[in-house]
Amino acid sequence: MPSFFYYLRWLFLLCLIGLQSACDTQDEQRTKYIEEGKRLYQAGEIKNAQQSFEQALASDPQNAQGHFEVAEALSSLGNLQEAAKQYQAAISQDASHIPARLKLGRIYLAAGKTADADKLANDVLAIEPENIDAMVLQGSILSAQNNSDAAFVKAEAAFKKKPDDAGALMLLASLNAKTGQREKAVALLQNFIEHHAAEIPARLMLASLFNQYREREKAEAVLEAVVKIEPKQWEHRKRLASYLLATEASGKAQVDKAEAVLREAVADLPDKEAAELMLVEFLAAKKAPEVAIAELLPMVEQNPKHFQLRFKLAELQLALKQPSQAETTLKETAAADKAGLAGLRAQIRLANLYLGDKRVDEAKALLKGLLESHPNDANVLALRGEMALIERRIPEAIADFRSVLAEQPNNVQVLKWLSSAHLLNKDPVLARENLEKVVALLPADETARLELIGLLLQAGEKERATQQLNALFKLNPNSKKGLEALFKISAAQKQWDKALQMAEQLKKLYPNDANGYYTAGLAYQAMGKTEQSNAELEQSLAKQAQAIEPLEQLVKNYLAAKQPDKALHKLREVLKQHPGHFYAQHLIGEVYSRSNKYPDAINAYMEASKLKPGWAVPYRNIALLHILQKQQDEAIAALSKGIASADEPMGLVADLAALYHQDGAHEKAIALYEDMHQKYPNSLPVLNNLASYLADYGTAPEALARAAKLAESLAQSNDPYMLDTLAWVAYKQGQYEKARDVLVKVLAMNPGYAQSQFHLGMVYFKLGDKPHAQENLQNAVASKEEFNGLAEAKKTLETLGNNAKNTP
Repeated sequence: MPSFFYYLRWLFLLCLIGLQSACDTQDEQRTKYIEEGKRLYQAGEIKNAQQSFEQALASDPQNAQGHFEVAEALSSLGNLQEAAKQYQAAISQDASHIPARLKLGRIYLAAGKTADADKLANDVLAIEPENIDAMVLQGSILSAQNNSDAAFVKAEAAFKKKPDDAGALMLLASLNAKTGQREKAVALLQNFIEHHAAEIPARLMLASLFNQYREREKAEAVLEAVVKIEPKQWEHRKRLASYLLATEASGKAQVDKAEAVLREAVADLPDKEAAELMLVEFLAAKKAPEVAIAELLPMVEQNPKHFQLRFKLAELQLALKQPSQAETTLKETAAADKAGLAGLRAQIRLANLYLGDKRVDEAKALLKGLLESHPNDANVLALRGEMALIERRIPEAIADFRSVLAEQPNNVQVLKWLSSAHLLNKDPVLARENLEKVVALLPADETARLELIGLLLQAGEKERATQQLNALFKLNPNSKKGLEALFKISAAQKQWDKALQMAEQLKKLYPNDANGYYTAGLAYQAMGKTEQSNAELEQSLAKQAQAIEPLEQLVKNYLAAKQPDKALHKLREVLKQHPGHFYAQHLIGEVYSRSNKYPDAINAYMEASKLKPGWAVPYRNIALLHILQKQQDEAIAALSKGIASADEPMGLVADLAALYHQDGAHEKAIALYEDMHQKYPNSLPVLNNLASYLADYGTAPEALARAAKLAESLAQSNDPYMLDTLAWVAYKQGQYEKARDVLVKVLAMNPGYAQSQFHLGMVYFKLGDKPHAQENLQNAVASKEEFNGLAEAKKTLETLGNNAKNTP
């Protein structure tokens, strides 16, 4: 009869088998989730990818190897920040996990955290004193610290212990190259490759060295050899094609070779989607978009599920100004992948196309469906934020952009939109912060850097603005935009000699560009040198015949010199050459207006409005000239016509409302703003003015309640004028504490605003706080501004003064 221990031994073995089986299942599940995570990440579904990686860990969260494998996947995808967290988690679970320590050490080294990297290398050597990878890491750290002698000691020791180790060999070769021993570095690599024919990293280092020493044929030969060793690896062919294109200055042959490499990749590789895409991009850049499209169309037909090709087709169609074809392509893509990521992306791009064409209703309809199917998708929220920004629903735009950045903190486009939203919301500090993030992510983005410089100058931070300019010129010493920015800074500081130097530099570097001559004309104009200014401005117009700014400044010079006839002669000459030049026609109106020839000026402005019907300026000028001639009805007619015609009529609406207000026609002003609110329901300025007018002049019983309802939308604004309206409506409703709190905030933002001083004074008066009431009302009256309520402010001050006299 078998003993108890016999059964126990087999029970133990069975448990081990069961445990192993469970472990195998866990390993399979983990691998499955990790692969799915990689696929989703590469497809751009970052959130879903993260969930897959979390599922990979959930089966056994204490398993160090699981964290290590997720870290490896993230590292291969380029997400080193998240990879580092997972390597650290693996180390926390298993202090002796050497690969995790070494990988984390390399990430720290790449990030410049040499002390952290060195600690990890030492920890590994404490566990395994002969670990070659740790010795190589230490040598790399010493090299990064420019301690080449000590690095050589580590590299040679590692290489001596293990001559077949590629890491030790490459460290030694890199140190020789760094210290000028080029031949030795090359010899080391070539000797290693002779004995390790399939070694790819060493070959790539050798190609890099040959390129560095301008031995381009040798570099090319090495890269070709890499392709032959691993012919199914797309990255090798891509590297070779990119190298050939980078050396295309050597001649057309290099471009032809690059095309041949890409075509061979398309023909040879089983997974050829990336190769096809790069070939199309090559053809678009080096030949023509039409050539690329001709090659692309059959690819799309043969590979209907290769959605990147479809997106590239739409992109090229838009580049060729074929929006209807691009629309068709995107609609077909959305239909081909209704429930997938490509379908979602196609619909988002379609909505953006609609917005670009000002087909806002179609974009909204598309967005509505996207929000129903993907309510939390970051790209959908970004689209909703963009639409809110376009419609000036600033608080909503900010909320959406912040939600996107919580998930995609490095989304440059959304950071730019958020910066714009903060500027519109009168919050320049947050606008600057977001532009600083953009510049940190994309140092070569000159437009973003120049916007940041402008904001820094507005804030009086000249030193930081100068630092940004220096960084710009370091990246691009001949930056046109940078020189133009320096001109503006010098001009703002009235340093005209320095400004003229920038203008001359622009002319020298960009002789065919009009702007250098224009800026020189401005500098001479400010220096009182009219003849030189005119000569430069004429040169600018010769470079760009229909430019507006130099023509405007030339006319300004003639008028300053009391030479209106010369101005008119020049403008008619321009119109003869370019009959559609609306601004030249507008300037004729300006010349006549300055000469008090009002009927001629009105006729000129009317002609300008015919040439550009959607432009609001001529209508405003016509109305102003009628007002000067005491022709009120004609002024109202001009503004009304402009409001009906102009693309952006809000300025004309404010002018017409002011005329109605001046005439005491308050009901007409309210009707005007009601009409505008119907047409532009999301316009905060219109909503603000309507609420304000209803609160002050609405005669209907429900007017005040409606004003309060409208004003609710102003609460999230940082605009002091809109918040003032919110407070005044609250005052009218008898909500004095609420009105006080908002007005205190308003005056902290805009302390010199007389209207708000008056409003706060009246609030304190109602609250019985007479000293504060008197102080604010006196500030309002002392400002000498003509604000709405000035008479009431004076009357209330008089009442407060009389009360003080009558107080025993």
